[in-house]
Amino acid sequence: MSLIIENDGTISIYQGDSGEIVVSGLDKTKNYNVYFAIQDSKRNLIGEELQVSVSKSDTVSFVLTSDYTNLLTVPVNKPFEIYYYGIKATQPNDLVEDTLFVANCGYGDLNRILVYPRKVKGGEYVEESD
Repeated sequence: MSLIIENDGTISIYQGDSGEIVVSGLDKTKNYNVYFAIQDSKRNLIGEELQVSVSKSDTVSFVLTSDYTNLLTVPVNKPFEIYYYGIKATQPNDLVEDTLFVANCGYGDLNRILVYPRKVKGGEYVEESD
């Protein structure tokens, strides 16, 4: 898995690679449904929201599959593309929903995903364009 998460919550990944995102610090006394979603710069949802149910645990993880990150395209003339992600925790049968903050992000800050173009596909080298 080749996914890097910086101290500020910025995720870096190559298009088509897989990786795991671990969310910790949840209230262990509660049952949560936790959601992860990616948007482009125009707030269009990319793929489906991922959802994990967790019962009385302070940690949950999301696995980004290669099929999922393949949806994160990079224009030929750019070294990378910026996408944005969000994480939300809800409790079944509760009206309260909480958007979770990542690392040192503040209210209204955007959580970025830097997606770099695929270098190899199935053992086949993909040349970079200048």
